[in-house]
Amino acid sequence: MTKARRLELLAMDLGAVERLVAAFQHSRGLVEDGDPGPKTLAELQPAAPGAAASIPKTRSGVRAVYGAFDWTPGRGRSVEIEGNWTARNIRRFELHTGQRRRLHRLAGAEFVQLFERACAASGYTPKSVQTFNPRRIKARKDSKLSMHAYGIAADFDPIDNPWGGRRRDGSPSLLRQNMAFVEVFEAAGWTWGGRWSGGKGDDMHFERRSPR
Repeated sequence: MTKARRLELLAMDLGAVERLVAAFQHSRGLVEDGDPGPKTLAELQPAAPGAAASIPKTRSGVRAVYGAFDWTPGRGRSVEIEGNWTARNIRRFELHTGQRRRLHRLAGAEFVQLFERACAASGYTPKSVQTFNPRRIKARKDSKLSMHAYGIAADFDPIDNPWGGRRRDGSPSLLRQNMAFVEVFEAAGWTWGGRWSGGKGDDMHFERRSPR
């Protein structure tokens, strides 16, 4: 086979790959440029049990790893996610407590494992576990999306783990009383909201994003 023929076949193969990538991008609502960039690669990651994506730090990183979507404001902090992003990415996962919670397909299996390990390590098993919730951080037009909207965050026992780390009776939050729970998630790269605001932040909150 001549060199010219090999180059011709190579060009044909590359063209076929680009068409396949473009077709995949079309099925996922992505820009159809045939280039497997970060968003396309994130979509290609399997949703098999135990599958986990890299943990991003910035908001642009979150969109690249978990997928970007358009949204419109709803009542209060709620938002309406447009397109089929939710159907493609949000799954129900069963916790060891029997509870079923909705999480991103690239974070759910890991969350299930960490939650069970954290409960065992600390002796503390939260009764309330709040996960996927399409909403903004605050009920303001200029507010950013909460990580709950991506299905990569969880709030545990909000009443007993309030902002500031102190319960109504003045005692430390249950998570501060059971720091082994926090340590399991932090060791896996998750962020605990209790570290925010100089260590007096959002105690109930954990998210699959690297510390700020």
